[in-house]
Amino acid sequence: MSSTDSSPGDDTTLREDSALDEPLRRVAYEAGMLLGLEATRAEQTYHRRRLTRQQYWLHGAGTIAGLRVWLDPAESDTPDADMLTRVLVGPGLAIDALGRELMITETHCLDLRAWLQAQSATALAEGTDGGTLRLLLTVRYADCPVAAQPVLARKLNLSTDAVQPSRIADGVALTLAPEPPAAAAAGYHPWPRHPAVPELTADEEAAVQATTDTPEAAAQLRLHARLLHLFDDDATPAPEPPDPAAAAKVPLARLSMQAPDLDNIVVNPAHIAVDNLIRPFVTTAAQLARLARGG
Repeated sequence: MSSTDSSPGDDTTLREDSALDEPLRRVAYEAGMLLGLEATRAEQTYHRRRLTRQQYWLHGAGTIAGLRVWLDPAESDTPDADMLTRVLVGPGLAIDALGRELMITETHCLDLRAWLQAQSATALAEGTDGGTLRLLLTVRYADCPVAAQPVLARKLNLSTDAVQPSRIADGVALTLAPEPPAAAAAGYHPWPRHPAVPELTADEEAAVQATTDTPEAAAQLRLHARLLHLFDDDATPAPEPPDPAAAAKVPLARLSMQAPDLDNIVVNPAHIAVDNLIRPFVTTAAQLARLARGG
């Protein structure tokens, strides 16, 4: 769990997956055609991006199950004492804001005192509001190069024993960072990399009411009518993140700490609140079926 947004290992994947409006291209195989490494990579990229786009548009971004965040210890009998406090993230599944599936299979932890000491007072000040320090814990998918094998050196003075990873494992990047005071709500915004869904005009609302017989049917038609305008030229654009790594993150929890003096923060669970419910959730088909049955 770190503040590092990206690493050289997954920069290429981030750039490709964040280009959600770019038409995809697959390899056109023909007898006698000479295909090399680039074609193999293009084939993998095509199928990966097809899957991530399906998950982005049809499922959305957020937690599927698990990924609970909590403190260890959860409470303290000595609230004024600075003590070892760890932030824990449990196993679970999610879809990040670029549609990539991520899975955590074991509990991850962070020494909160060590993390605070590694931050500058200027950075921490961005998350303060009335003596409270707000920290946002986010997660995204990350490539994890593994299984290094010897390869032919392709650059001068690279090495006599050059190696490259032979596999890319699915990994995650957990990031803790100061959270600025909350901005105004942007309305219905199911796709993080695209605009908020516009509201209907008065004429469109009147047409919805005239076309439907029940409140449920009107609500469904109203939503579909709003989606017609998602790509209009005058639609409110989505906020542009500073880099693809920032674009991929989805929130997991907010930590609120009492911090009247940023140079002397007392780290103690009695002064820290963890809110897991600020995160977005992905509603699966099985969940919808159960809700429809009233379960």
